[in-house]
Amino acid sequence: MADGIPVKSWSRLARWAGLGAFASYLSSAFVPLPEPVALFLAFAFGPLFMVASLGLYRLLKMWKPSLWLEVAFLFNVVATALVTLMLAVQQTSFAFHDKFKTADRGSVTDEQLRWIFKEVNAVQLGIDIAWDVFISLGTACFAIGMWKHPVFGRILPAVGVTVSVLLLGFNLVWFPEPPADAGSIDFGPAVALWYMGMAVYLKVKGSSLEASVSGT
Repeated sequence: MADGIPVKSWSRLARWAGLGAFASYLSSAFVPLPEPVALFLAFAFGPLFMVASLGLYRLLKMWKPSLWLEVAFLFNVVATALVTLMLAVQQTSFAFHDKFKTADRGSVTDEQLRWIFKEVNAVQLGIDIAWDVFISLGTACFAIGMWKHPVFGRILPAVGVTVSVLLLGFNLVWFPEPPADAGSIDFGPAVALWYMGMAVYLKVKGSSLEASVSGT
């Protein structure tokens, strides 16, 4: 137990909050929904991912306390706050741009409006890169912190470090443009798949994970 909370509870928190985070993001991005519902789901991603990070942190800390885990959780908390900020700025910019397109703009032409939007939109792109920086560092630290775990082993941590380094490296190489916008590879989805894989693995190996924590 950690602070009187059983291992099973932390495992469920990490698993379901993580799956909920990605379900909310994918639904808001790819499923046709009423705008208020889509916005609610989009903004739910960051808080849910933050809670999932807490669950994963407490699970791994019960196995072996580590400075890597402390730093990982700190980075992920900042990252999830940044992604929520990015989504809020992005959706606000889109909403006002759509409003200005049909409003009385005086002497501002359509071409000028498009260029104004590109400059304003660069703000959320910069926040998006900041999110990638922190989530890549947090993910790498989590992966290092679980190295040689009796349940997670070495392969899963090694994959986590690899995709994190690629995400951070490609963002730095192509800065200030996001890699995808520059015609390169965005490794963000690979990091997302790693976390989804973690959530599934927690479900499959739940009993083994509980047994790996001493005193439970």
